[in-house]
Parts: sequence; C-alpha cells; structure tokens
Amino acid sequence: MRRTLIAVGLIFLFTGPALAQLKPDTTENDPFKNDPFFSAPLKDLLRHPNTDPYSVSESEDHDTKHFVSQLNEEGLDFRGVIEAGPYNSNPLYSVYPNLPMIHYNRVDALFLGISKERMQWYQDDWLLGIPEIHLQGLIGYSTGQKEWQYTLGMEKYIGRKHHVMIGAEYHNATTTNDNWRVGLNETTLTAFFGGYDYLDYYKQKGWGFYLLTRSNRYFEGGLAFSDDRFNSLSKTTDWALFGSGDRYRPNPPVHSPSFGALTALPSDTANITSLTFSASFNPKRLVLSKGFTFSLTGTAEFADPGIGTDSDFNYQKYTGELISYIHLEPGGVFKYRLRMSTITGESPRFKQLYLGGIGSLRALPYKSMGAGNQMILSNAELQFGSPRFGSNGWIDFNDFYISLFLDSGWTDYDPRLEDSSNPFGGLDRFKLSDLKHNGGIGIGSSLIRFEMAWDLNNTSRAPVFWVRFNPTF
Repeated sequence: MRRTLIAVGLIFLFTGPALAQLKPDTTENDPFKNDPFFSAPLKDLLRHPNTDPYSVSESEDHDTKHFVSQLNEEGLDFRGVIEAGPYNSNPLYSVYPNLPMIHYNRVDALFLGISKERMQWYQDDWLLGIPEIHLQGLIGYSTGQKEWQYTLGMEKYIGRKHHVMIGAEYHNATTTNDNWRVGLNETTLTAFFGGYDYLDYYKQKGWGFYLLTRSNRYFEGGLAFSDDRFNSLSKTTDWALFGSGDRYRPNPPVHSPSFGALTALPSDTANITSLTFSASFNPKRLVLSKGFTFSLTGTAEFADPGIGTDSDFNYQKYTGELISYIHLEPGGVFKYRLRMSTITGESPRFKQLYLGGIGSLRALPYKSMGAGNQMILSNAELQFGSPRFGSNGWIDFNDFYISLFLDSGWTDYDPRLEDSSNPFGGLDRFKLSDLKHNGGIGIGSSLIRFEMAWDLNNTSRAPVFWVRFNPTF
C-alpha cells in the first residue's frame, strides 16, 4: 500500500496542478525570480564595503519606490516583498518551519532573527564561494520561550538553466499550519498592536531533504521528506501595545485524544515522518489572456511512508486549490477560490481540517467548523475600482476599491476514511444544502481594507468587522 501511495504521489508530482500567486505583470524575464526587500542590504554591505552609506543612488531610490508599490498592491505578505516566505515560494516551503525572521505572537512573544530563505530560484554563493551551492537558514531568539531557534540547510542547483534544485536542512523552531488563512507578517502586526493572534503554533524539531523542478514560466513541482518531532507550545504573553484584557486564545495541543488510537498518545508530542509532493500550474499567477487568469495548486502528504524512523501517525492528506480572476468590465473583477482537502487514516489535531474566521468564513468564530477529515471552501468576490493605466481595464490594486463577497464552506468527519486510502470516499455524504454561507462588503486597497461580514445562515447574529493587511486570496 505504501509503495502504491508513493507511486501515486510521483504521478501527481509531474502531472497535477499546484499553488500560485497572482502577478498580472508578464514583462518579467523570469517570473520565478524573487527580490525580497530585506535581502539586498546585507549582500550589498559585504560586496561593496566602500560605498558611501550617506549617498542614495538612483537605483536605490527606484528599489524603494518599487518596494512600496509592490507592498501596496499585494499587502504585507502575498507578493513576497518583505520576505518571500510560504506565499511566494514552492508549496513545500511550509513542510519545514515557516515563520518570519522577525515576528511577534503569543508563544514566541518577540522573536528577533536573521534568515536566508529556502527554495528560492535565485540565490548566490556569497558565503561559501562554491558555484551553484549556497546556504539557507535562520537563527533567532524567542523572548517568550527564552531560547534560540534555528534552521540550517544547504541547496544546490542542477542543470544549465538552474531549473532543478536539491536541498536538505536541520531545524528546531516554532512554526504553524495556518499560514494559508492569514499572512504571517499581518499576524505580527495585529498581535503586537491589538492582541489579535489567529494562528496556532507548535515546535518542530528534525530534518528533511527536498527536490524541486520548474519550467520557464508556468509549471513547478517538488517532493520533500521530513522526519520531525512536534511539540505543543504554551502561551507565554498577554501583552499588546493597545487594548486591555486577555485577547489571546490558548494555543491548542499538537493533538487531542479524539479519534481511535490517539487515546494512547500524550497530547503534547507527535513524531511524524512524511513524504510530501506538490505540483503547480501558473505559480506566479501570470495573466493568461486579456480577461482571464487562473492558478491551480495541489499537495499530497503521506505520513509513515516506510522510510526513515517510525511515525506515530499513518495518514494521507490531499489538498487542492483553484484561484481564478475574470475581468468583467473596465474596473470590475470577479475573483474566485475553491479549496478542498481530505485526510485518510489517523492524523494529529494540527493536521485536521477547520473552517471559520479570518481567511475562510469571515462571519463565523475562528475554526468553529471542524475538526474534520473533509473540507470544501468557496470564496467569491466582486471587486470594483479604477482601472490601472495601460492594463486593459484591470483594477489598480494600489488604489481604492469596493468588494462584495460570499464565503461558503463545509467540513465533516467521516470515520470510514480512517480505514480507507480513497480520498474521495467520503464525498457521498456532501450535499449543497450542507454549506454554510457568509456574505459581506469590503472597502479599501490590498494593503489595508475594512470588511463587514454577516452569517447568512443566522441573520440575527451581529456582523463581524475585519481590518485586513493582505487580500483574502
């Protein structure tokens, strides 16, 4: 059975679709090239020690304006202008610890570090001096846990075009499984200033290796192996700059004795060995035609694949996501996201499926739908704003726009999937009438937006107000 699952994963790697980020700018020579704002200063300092620190060149001024423009267009996280992170990298990025080098949350409190990111198609060999080989990693101090955390890895390009990458790393750091719901830098901002931290965290210690491959513009795939011990983390701070009272939720354990064999395991640790596959079409969300673009993402995680050490859990988790943009008229765009996930076998709590709250169904309490082993999420938005000059009528996301949205979702726990390897085996239980619906309106830009959401299944419930610093998707 394990060989069959791995074979299916290999087929999925080279034929399935995967995650993408919209960039309606097709003038890039290579859309996979990232240029995070905080990557350049250290390299420039080491390479040009005689540069006058008080002079500002035209290129530096242009870089700053470019940074501000990109930040305003895609928010704090999604364009990868501060750090590439999980939003502007291969979907396998978050198989390993994924928090920014500077962040604030309820378990780490203030974390200060420095990093050189993994899985970036444009890296240099400035440290080792060995062509095509470079180091990646992070080192930083958590004031909440009062400890140093780190990741340390090495990567090598293969091939004349650098379209294949192999890498390996060892890590011991805080991470999260919820980065798709809300931006990581956005969470730092809301936690530090207002005491609103929506992610759930755990400690990840172990090692792994990965292989990535890509085409010139539209396809990217990869596989990643990981052998890790996950530990639960406790809340270490209630502090926020503004506001009184304890707004931080307790951080949940890694798993709870909810299903089957989990009752024999402690809730604060989980040893997991896994093999994860990803495949992508249009991973940078390039506009494909005058009035339409879309991206597809798919990942498949096989726990206890029969290699490495023994795993406490044996499960398979499949996730697929479609994101499309349709240009309706000058100044009008219809955005749509469909995200589906299924888990077969027995999984720990932090791998289970939840909906509700920021990034999913915006009028419901956070993660109020779940824990399940099946999930369907649909987000539809109509956006109206001023067109960008020379953009064939597409909205200028740097500018003010209005959005109308409809969020729909369903989660379910089907016990049959614990003993099944068929990810579609439980969909016979799904009916359209099972969907929960939220609707609302948003006003603002991609960098800062105000949203009001209503629970359409319970109209007597008060609306929920959001301030966002990233687009929802």
